Amino acid sequence: TGNASDNFERRAPGTAGMKEGVRYQIYESSDGHVLFMASEREFWENFCRGVDRIDLFERWPGEKFADHARNNTELRTELRKIFLTRTSAEWISWSSEVNTPIAPVNTPENIARDPQFQHRLPWITQDRLGADQLPTPIQVLDHEQPIPDRAPTVGQHTDSVLAEILGYDSDQISELRAAGVFGTAK
Repeated sequence: TGNASDNFERRAPGTAGMKEGVRYQIYESSDGHVLFMASEREFWENFCRGVDRIDLFERWPGEKFADHARNNTELRTELRKIFLTRTSAEWISWSSEVNTPIAPVNTPENIARDPQFQHRLPWITQDRLGADQLPTPIQVLDHEQPIPDRAPTVGQHTDSVLAEILGYDSDQISELRAAGVFGTAK
């Protein structure tokens, strides 16, 4: 992270930078995964008290800010055991009660059921567009984003484009169609 707790060593970009982290890490729950983000000492202590494992805090209190307990395999082993004791939903609910950040790790199978996802990015269904699609994630205050229309089918607008834009009459369009210019005949 490039801070004192890591001797100012920068971690690798993306999720590769998480592999050494322990207090900022994805852990398996009893039914999925959660992202544990107790890098700050206050959150770490809250977590330890909440799971009745203050011994972990006393042994590894860490720095005040941005301490990921990098490469602490002993602590990682303990946390893996702890996180397996509850479901992801139970951990997320519990984290609000004890003031320690834990977030869901969504998958393609469960993302559509996530309340925040449902609020911010409701699916545009297949019956409307021909395929399930997400709306734009950009939100503008006091403005509803337009929902896209279904894409045109192949050749759907050929006649109108030729007539309205290029000025072809119906006889010219029929000749082009008969000559196979648009592919196989309708």
